[in-house]
Amino acid sequence: MEPQPQPITKESLLLVEGKDSRNFFEALCNHLSLSQQLQIMNFGGVEELRGFLVGLCGQSGFRSVKRIGIIRDAEKDAAAAFQSVQASLRHIDLTVPDEPEQCSGTQPDVGIMILPGQGREGMLETVLCETFADAPEHNCIKTFFKCVEESRQGWAAERLDKAWARVFIATQSEPHVSVGIAAKKGYWPLDHEVLEPVRTFLKSVAAAAH
Repeated sequence: MEPQPQPITKESLLLVEGKDSRNFFEALCNHLSLSQQLQIMNFGGVEELRGFLVGLCGQSGFRSVKRIGIIRDAEKDAAAAFQSVQASLRHIDLTVPDEPEQCSGTQPDVGIMILPGQGREGMLETVLCETFADAPEHNCIKTFFKCVEESRQGWAAERLDKAWARVFIATQSEPHVSVGIAAKKGYWPLDHEVLEPVRTFLKSVAAAAH
């Protein structure tokens, strides 16, 4: 079943891709003391964004919205991901930013962030893997994947960053949780410098709220 927009309760909205992302950004917003300014909604998969926006704009509280932030993964093409979000915004006549991480300038102001950022391919887990690149566990995980690749004669995970993130979680006290729940349990260093662009984007979206 496609996710449906929740009743609008705040002037700043953050729309994210999937339940796991929602849990992660709830943890990050709480860490940044932004939970009172930002309402976070899960729009589902990338193909569901357009329908979700239609439902969101039809809500009675939409007129009070001042800023909308949309965050999705680049996957294999950051430019295509950004253009896809732009097309969804145009479909319902919302203002469209020209560049990622910039606002459109007309109420409701709209900003788009494509992870991992800087035009790179990847996803949320790509950034999260960078948060433990200097940690002792990194070399252990690297050795593990190298061993598996050699044992399986060239095997490689289809989404290596997701696999790395899962293995990192496996080193924690509760290894069975998802990436988002791991954030709520404090497994990711949310103050790490690689997350600064994400923190800045969230603060810019929240700034529109009273």
